[in-house]
Amino acid sequence: MRRPHARFDAYWKEAVRTFFPQCIRFFFPSLYRLIDWKRGFEFLNVELRRVHSPYSKGRRPDIVVLVHLKNGNSCLLVVHIEIQVQPDPFFEERMLDYYLHLRLTYNKEVICLAILADSNPNWRPRRLHKKIAQFQLVFEFMTVKLLDLDPQRLEQSRNPIAVITLAHLNALRLRGNPELLFQEKVRMIRKLLEGGYTKRYIAELYAEVDAIMALPKELERQVAEVVREVQRKKRIRRLTSLELVALEEGAKKGLQQGLQQGLQQGLQQGLQQGLQQGILQTLELRFGAVPEAVAYRLQQITDLQTLHQLHAEAVKAPTLEAFEAVLAQHIESPTPQTE
Repeated sequence: MRRPHARFDAYWKEAVRTFFPQCIRFFFPSLYRLIDWKRGFEFLNVELRRVHSPYSKGRRPDIVVLVHLKNGNSCLLVVHIEIQVQPDPFFEERMLDYYLHLRLTYNKEVICLAILADSNPNWRPRRLHKKIAQFQLVFEFMTVKLLDLDPQRLEQSRNPIAVITLAHLNALRLRGNPELLFQEKVRMIRKLLEGGYTKRYIAELYAEVDAIMALPKELERQVAEVVREVQRKKRIRRLTSLELVALEEGAKKGLQQGLQQGLQQGLQQGLQQGLQQGILQTLELRFGAVPEAVAYRLQQITDLQTLHQLHAEAVKAPTLEAFEAVLAQHIESPTPQTE
């Protein structure tokens, strides 16, 4: 069984990747105002090598993002975010390791941020100071301590990161008391479903809250019953994303539907329709309602390899318009089907 802090670490990394601009805006507003969000941002972790030192021990920085600054030129900034869910006596040294590694790797300015998600109110790393004779080294990084945040402010905020933070603090506060955690989880999910969020936000926030506030199986079944009851009373259309952990599950669901349809309609046609449905579900989860024209164009594509490529594009496309452009290319130059 995974330890709670390991679970929190994984879910927070996913939350920051999903809601990166909202995370910066909520936790580090001064930095948020400096970034030119219209020019987009790029996650860099995939290509990043591990850091080998006595403090980092072969680990990689948690989140590394390339952003543009609002300074009238093409100045780029590397933003490093480290999520720490338990005290580490060498955390400052590790943050310095990461800073130096990122400067050497990208040859750009680097700013380091830390989200301290631990349960120790007295652990507050922020500054590394080394002094030998006349030599001094001072390294500081920006931090946010989740325990310091006002629950009332979190309740009132519409920022999705506030919702996730509140779920995290509730999980820490009620650890070892599953009945109270169940009551708080149900309350939060009710508020989420009834709060007027977009379908995409509901789906992504539900996944994070559900994972962070994990309960024993029997209580999780009761949570599922509450969700279905709220959906019925509020006439909320069933959200397929409530059953998904990630967007890739849309493809899996599409393939499963395709196999079932294949028993009656022929395997080729069943898989084709299942993949088409999986693509539409992924687009709907990410961008909201999908125009009928997009669905119609997608139905014109029957080649399975092309549909797999389009699903990958649906997962990574920055906007619905970007996906439509790729879809249009396949319509104009269709891939010939194999026998």
